[in-house]
Amino acid sequence: MDVVRYIHAADLHLDTPFLGIARETAQGEHLARLLRDAAFTAMERLFRLCETEKPHFLVLAGDIYNEENHSIKAQLALRDGCRRLEAAGVRVFLAHGNHDPLSSRLTAIAWPDNVTVFGQEAECRPVEQDGRVIALVHGISHARLRENRNLARQFHRDATQNCFQLGVLHCTLEGQTKADRYAPCTLEDLKAAGLDAWALGHVHERRILSQTPFVAYSGSTQGLHINEPGPRGCLRVGVSPAPGGGYRCRAEPVRLGPVQWAVAEADLDGVEQLDAAEARLIAALEAAAEATEPGCEALIVRLRLQGRTGLDSLLRDPTRQAELTERLEGLQTATPGIWIKDVQADTSPLLDMEAALAREDLLGETLRLAQKLERGPEDDLTALTDAALAPLYSHNQLRKLLAPLDASQRRALLEEARRLCTDLLEVR
Repeated sequence: MDVVRYIHAADLHLDTPFLGIARETAQGEHLARLLRDAAFTAMERLFRLCETEKPHFLVLAGDIYNEENHSIKAQLALRDGCRRLEAAGVRVFLAHGNHDPLSSRLTAIAWPDNVTVFGQEAECRPVEQDGRVIALVHGISHARLRENRNLARQFHRDATQNCFQLGVLHCTLEGQTKADRYAPCTLEDLKAAGLDAWALGHVHERRILSQTPFVAYSGSTQGLHINEPGPRGCLRVGVSPAPGGGYRCRAEPVRLGPVQWAVAEADLDGVEQLDAAEARLIAALEAAAEATEPGCEALIVRLRLQGRTGLDSLLRDPTRQAELTERLEGLQTATPGIWIKDVQADTSPLLDMEAALAREDLLGETLRLAQKLERGPEDDLTALTDAALAPLYSHNQLRKLLAPLDASQRRALLEEARRLCTDLLEVR
């Protein structure tokens, strides 16, 4: 039997402007509005979940809205939702993150009595049921935009209370692939606090990092870009006593985000007619839509074209890509609606590669060189790419922007060079 039940959410990013969408797509303005609404829809679904299931409390582990926008709409919408939870008897514990530090908070907002907003130093609040303390929730907020303190080291178990104790923190754990490192700490720092569980924010992927203590990122409630694919939401956590003492946490993901991102791969191998290519594109998009979970209202797709096709040059032309995308706009009215963010052509010209490799001309020599590099020692390809890119890395300004290439990036460059040479020397 669960002695404590709570819902863990983070990284709502309400009112994110999605400027990249507006710049990169023909339907940018509509898509940006769709996504802004999606973040609020995810929050509304979160509040409804709490009203229906009535957990003991809701945890919001930072980045509820974007600091740079100072969004009154977002903050008031959050306040209104918390009032509803007050009526349902659900406590709310809120920690600010790097996008919504304490310095950005609207102090004019009066939060209902069920809400605890953690300050810039670690503090602890009890959760009571029937006159007894069933849990302690420890938390801390980011004080400023670039919080570089190790906030985890401020947490300590309250030895005077024999109950479940949870830490709420927006942070980057060592080893997590996150470029913007704020409130950095280690898993050992969290374990050293002696708490039973941690509800973390900042990393947008749902991750369970430890079972004892239970350490989890809930992930974002709504994916923000193409690199955040799949369903997004929160964690529903049940806490029960462990046989050997302490507590055991059981977490279930709950989908909240109404918009999903995906990469749809269309195999065009051997295709030489436009109508056949269009049919395969539609099939790839519909397959991606069928793979979504219930509750997905719109799917935003990167359409990746693959295979050897006689339409390679045409499909790589931005104007032709835009024309194809326009023809596929009818899928926006499907369920879920399908929106094409962009088209990525990874196709190759339709060519008898074995015959081309045997030819005694410039194309044959080029393809043989590419094959030798592909099958040879990694050092040979490294030496060639380093020599080719040396002028860029020697430039004072460019050197600061360019990161060293890894093995997969070098092989991708080789494949692109082979395709370009084939296109220029044979197809045209």
